[in-house]
Amino acid sequence: MQINFFTFRPVQQTVELTLYTEKHPDTHPELVYADECPDLWQQHSELTGDKSLFYSLTNPAECKGTQYTVQINLNNQKQRRIAKHIISQQLYNHFRQTQIATFDKIDNVEVWTKNTQQPTQNCTEYLRFSLIPQYAVFSDSWELVVSSNGISTVYNKPLSALDLQTDRFKVVVGGEVVKYKNLSPNQKQQIDEAFPKINRELAAELHINEKRFLNKDKYTTTYNHINNFVRQHLLTSEFQALFCLSGEMFNVPEERIGQVAKGANLLQFKDGKTGIDPFSCVFGSKSMDALGIYQPSLKPQVKFFFIAQQSDINVCKSLYDIFTKGYKPYVDTATGEQRYVFPPLATCIKQPFSTDPKGSIYFSDPQNALSEIKSQLNNKPLDPQTQYVSIYVSPIPRDAVNNPYYGLYFQIKELLLEKRITSQVIYKDRPNNQYFNFHLPNIATAILAKIGGIPWQLNSHTTNKDLVIGVGAFLSEKVGERYVGSAFSFNPNGLFKNFDCCKANDLESIVAGIRKAIGHFVVDSETNPQRLIIHYYKTMSKREARPITQMLNTLGLNIPVLIVTINKTETSDIVMFDEKQQGYMPLSGTVLKIRNDDFLLYNNSRYKENEKSDMLFPVRIRLSKIVNQSDKDIPMTDAFNLLNQVYQFSRMYWKSVKQQNLPITIKYPEMVAEIVPHFSEAELPQFGKNNLWFL
Repeated sequence: MQINFFTFRPVQQTVELTLYTEKHPDTHPELVYADECPDLWQQHSELTGDKSLFYSLTNPAECKGTQYTVQINLNNQKQRRIAKHIISQQLYNHFRQTQIATFDKIDNVEVWTKNTQQPTQNCTEYLRFSLIPQYAVFSDSWELVVSSNGISTVYNKPLSALDLQTDRFKVVVGGEVVKYKNLSPNQKQQIDEAFPKINRELAAELHINEKRFLNKDKYTTTYNHINNFVRQHLLTSEFQALFCLSGEMFNVPEERIGQVAKGANLLQFKDGKTGIDPFSCVFGSKSMDALGIYQPSLKPQVKFFFIAQQSDINVCKSLYDIFTKGYKPYVDTATGEQRYVFPPLATCIKQPFSTDPKGSIYFSDPQNALSEIKSQLNNKPLDPQTQYVSIYVSPIPRDAVNNPYYGLYFQIKELLLEKRITSQVIYKDRPNNQYFNFHLPNIATAILAKIGGIPWQLNSHTTNKDLVIGVGAFLSEKVGERYVGSAFSFNPNGLFKNFDCCKANDLESIVAGIRKAIGHFVVDSETNPQRLIIHYYKTMSKREARPITQMLNTLGLNIPVLIVTINKTETSDIVMFDEKQQGYMPLSGTVLKIRNDDFLLYNNSRYKENEKSDMLFPVRIRLSKIVNQSDKDIPMTDAFNLLNQVYQFSRMYWKSVKQQNLPITIKYPEMVAEIVPHFSEAELPQFGKNNLWFL
């Protein structure tokens, strides 16, 4: 196994820094702390009262006051933080002269190089690479993490030739990438050489068709891009004059590589039968008969009805025929029996597709849709003992964010939840799509989950009394705030319990949700949880952890609280390649230990050597422990138990039959947090806290 680390040695081992005692207002120079340069503080007694000094590698004019000079040894352990900053700046300065260079959101150097293929005539595509220096994470020397960050597109006309209405975009100018609104006077002097980076808004304004190339072999492409970048840009004489860099990826020591528990990918279906692939096990395939769903809905009565625009009544009739008769019947040449590309819905979910006679709701147009639906719902007799499911045929695609009626989707969802009605949304053009049969298994699975059925569950035999809670987040552009779906709780078999949604800074509501989940656990299990495990969307701060421990103290629960931080996006900064596998993708369940609390989990569907699979990138997972006890270390056996749990919970995603690389403890809350800010009160109706309406 190889990892995208390249060992290197700085040619210049020491760098002289000028430090200052003060900084100018509204500037942000870097800091050097006393324990990083103890000799300087010992030599100058006047610094005794100062804990730090200022410096700037790019603009010393930010600093003022008394000056001091210090030699920074790039290999000195105490000065490693400063050394990393110096090396990053050296990388930036080098590539700004030869390519395009910028800093990403977390201050890593990002280099843009022209793509060899340019599919759009009026634009230039750039491949983006991050360069992250780190010391002795895997080796005993400096390591450069080289990661492939995808493609950015830049318009070929300069700002001087454009009359743009939006100002929310970035500009490539003078070898740098800067926000348009942050252009300096010096950069504006180069307006004839300043080119806008294309985003969704600019693409719409400039009438550029954003071609999204579906790369089915993305992992191989990543491997090739990284090696090509190293050969073409890091093994040059100019770069080697700065850093002596190895041209080969680092070979990962075997002791750093592990596997999740054997059988962790097994799921339970009808009568406890087990399998791996939800699609084949629930719906059958050419190689196997269907096992069937784990459990139908326990609801005594379920009724379906359609909501659609009047012009789409025929779409509703088509869907009704598909759900009741099946999709695309054909004759099996081997048996002579009539079969279906997709069977009737009732056959799949073990629930009759029972509809209200004349119970569907139709509206005239999107402008009047909400008032007309509300009026008809108010006049519709609803049996409190019946679970209603609305099949909403949407006239607007889900991703049409610029459509003036885009918000109708959310308004109808909220209105139905207030009436205790769950819903399944289908875009009006989809049933006529030739690939609709690929959507039907996902639709059936989601509907079954929404009516309280269990498509499949984990094949878990654990006796652990753990309470698992997920907190996921979504940054809502509508309100400019981050919302979290919080306090999703799951039993050991991965079955959903309850949840809520609130603003990310509303710690009180998050803690209240966790407390409520503990209460449900105690009632259901008749015992206290042994551990509280929180799958969290980011690193939990001390400010966020403190009210949780205080709440546990109030409840008299002196139990470990384990925080599993899961990056909600697949990681591409650190990736491992298995040269023995087709496409370089390691087997599913492979674990890379980066540090004792930092892991990479490969969560794909490659279970056998060189087996074809979805090329899902790994998930970065960090573990921490907040307890009232003194021992905060997590034994490696417990760490792998937690990783195993993340691996299993990713297989409980009921919005699709395809493998996901993120667990539902993060995925489900994020989905709720994306929708709820669009509701009128930005709050979740009570019924929505106990139903999987968002699938």
